[in-house]
Amino acid sequence: MKDVVEGPAEVRRPDMREEWEASWYRERLADPSLLNTAVAVVARGISYLAVPVGGERRGGYLPVREPTAVMLLRQALEGLDGFPSVRVRWSFHLDACDVVEWGEHPPDTDCDAERGRFYGYSEQSIARFTKEREA
Repeated sequence: MKDVVEGPAEVRRPDMREEWEASWYRERLADPSLLNTAVAVVARGISYLAVPVGGERRGGYLPVREPTAVMLLRQALEGLDGFPSVRVRWSFHLDACDVVEWGEHPPDTDCDAERGRFYGYSEQSIARFTKEREA
């Protein structure tokens, strides 16, 4: 893994600054060991935790508000192990974020369980999320 990408975005190993995000994923991923190869990308002063594909996790994404940061994140992740097919999905709505995606294209469905499995979340976390949405 590259520790630093030359240019305006820095890629580094996650540390305590990303622990809140890492703990969120640790509680939800079917394979939390993916966090061992996650990276923190710092673009325009903001750190983003990027979790690679692997095992049941077939894709990942980062929502980003600033268009310049979107391009920096895409460039920083491009070519890193665990981040195949890095691309940008631009939002058509001003109140929604643009997205940096990697891996397979997400399923075109509104089914929370199917999308959760695609992103590698455990059956327990999918069930919990679905139950909370129905409440």
